[in-house]
Amino acid sequence: MVDYLSDAQHIYQVIEERLQQTASARQVQGGTGAGQPGRPHASLNRAVVVAAVGALEAFSEDLALVAQPLDPMATPPSAWYQIDGKQGMVQTPSPYNLRKLFWTFFRYDPVPDWEWVVDVAPSELGGTSTWRTGTTQHRTTDASAFLNAMVTVRHGFAHQDKAQKPSAYAGIVTLTPKQKISIHSHHARNSLSVLLQYAILTTEGLAHKLAVPGQFRWSSKMTNAGWEPLLKGTPAADQVKNTWKDSPTF
Repeated sequence: MVDYLSDAQHIYQVIEERLQQTASARQVQGGTGAGQPGRPHASLNRAVVVAAVGALEAFSEDLALVAQPLDPMATPPSAWYQIDGKQGMVQTPSPYNLRKLFWTFFRYDPVPDWEWVVDVAPSELGGTSTWRTGTTQHRTTDASAFLNAMVTVRHGFAHQDKAQKPSAYAGIVTLTPKQKISIHSHHARNSLSVLLQYAILTTEGLAHKLAVPGQFRWSSKMTNAGWEPLLKGTPAADQVKNTWKDSPTF
């Protein structure tokens, strides 16, 4: 996941740098630094979500491929049950397809293990302000719905697919008064964070299902990739802190 998520993270780094530059320029002119960041940021925010969904697909396929030799029963009954490639089961990494993949091969349903913590603005929870000021949790079926909204955002932009236009969903997409998709910087950050939460919780859940011995280990590559701040305050971070070797303090 470190490698798969790198493109999305690099784009998000550009977003943060541009936001800081914009705020500094406004302060020099006598302002507070606050205000809308401008159209280029909207495009960058969307690009992060699109890249993150690509990472979701690649990681899920790799996880299933690595786990398959660990389970003697994980043999597909026909060529249709292919994990990757042109006929792979996760061409669109919707929660439905991910669930089908893990259930088909391992009789494992990951949804009960899913629990995301994401940044939100009050307007996403019934308030008025559009600035992120807190967090909210999505558990099990709600977490699945969040992931589905994220994938639908990607399809709406990557394929200009109006039929798959997402509904507003707290933490990943809002709609303007004219019902146009609006992706903010905290949505972009959430797409990165949720991918890491997904990777940890799904891998832990599948390992438990397959009775894989030993412990997971936190690596320096994860620290260098900036995972710690993206996971801080999440159930996935608690899982790492309590069960992984060499885990950070978060």
